[in-house]
Amino acid sequence: MTDRVRLGDMLIAAGLVSRAQVQEALEIQKKTGQRFGETLVALGYVAEAQMTQMLSNQLSIPWVNLYHVDFSRELLDLIPADLAEHYELIPVYVRSVRRQGDTLYVAMTDPLSLDSLQLVADESGLPVKPMVANPSDIRNAIRVYYLGLPPQVAPAPTSGPADPVDVDTPGLDASDLESLPPSEPAPADRESRPPVEPSIPPTRPPASFLTLTLLDGTTVRLPSPSGAAAPDEPAERGLTTRDLIGALNARAAGEDVDDILPQGAWEPLFASLLSILLRKGLVADWEFVDEWKKQRAKWERE
Repeated sequence: MTDRVRLGDMLIAAGLVSRAQVQEALEIQKKTGQRFGETLVALGYVAEAQMTQMLSNQLSIPWVNLYHVDFSRELLDLIPADLAEHYELIPVYVRSVRRQGDTLYVAMTDPLSLDSLQLVADESGLPVKPMVANPSDIRNAIRVYYLGLPPQVAPAPTSGPADPVDVDTPGLDASDLESLPPSEPAPADRESRPPVEPSIPPTRPPASFLTLTLLDGTTVRLPSPSGAAAPDEPAERGLTTRDLIGALNARAAGEDVDDILPQGAWEPLFASLLSILLRKGLVADWEFVDEWKKQRAKWERE
């Protein structure tokens, strides 16, 4: 066990909150049982991203922006939906770690929950290492990728958050991380837990995936239509953006992917992409129409 600087003291030292605000959050935490950091965010004293990075610093656990994660069905299937929802965690990637082999990195709202890490290790058949991410991003990723629900919009804080502050955070290349940090944090911030290492169980049987080798020698792995989904469920159920990109690459290489994404689904796919580009202002309406007219004229001449 080693001493760890208390989260409240770190926030005060960074100029994000006052000692009175920390005391207020601690008093509320005693009544609600909510995590200390989330209490400060709910009060509007600290932005969620600031709190996440501070927690990463305190625990020496890498943080990750889930908007930059390439989720695939193969990755998501390593953790069952009920486990992800109950413990509020989501897989980020599988990386090879020195002396340990393939290791599953998981973003968690509670990265010190060794019980949940143990369950994830048992389910995935891989050693597991924790990461931290914005709790709202983790919950929204679970809603979208596991439950098929739209993301929730967080309510506005009761008062404005502090200005952003630069903090030194661990990089995302976590292959050199040692075992989990000491599991006894400052008592004011969360309860202590006994030090238990996640096990490394035998790898479970692989899920049903289809591997396609493209003309350039690269391979893509897509959820197989003969997988565990019920017969009356559409083939595209559960596909992620990364899966769709893989299917597009496979189709461009001449592969038949109609069983994964039927022929009639491609037009809505491109319509969705165009709608997002227009809505975000990444392409102007007139610009796209003009380019479309040029391309049509070119095709007609050919």
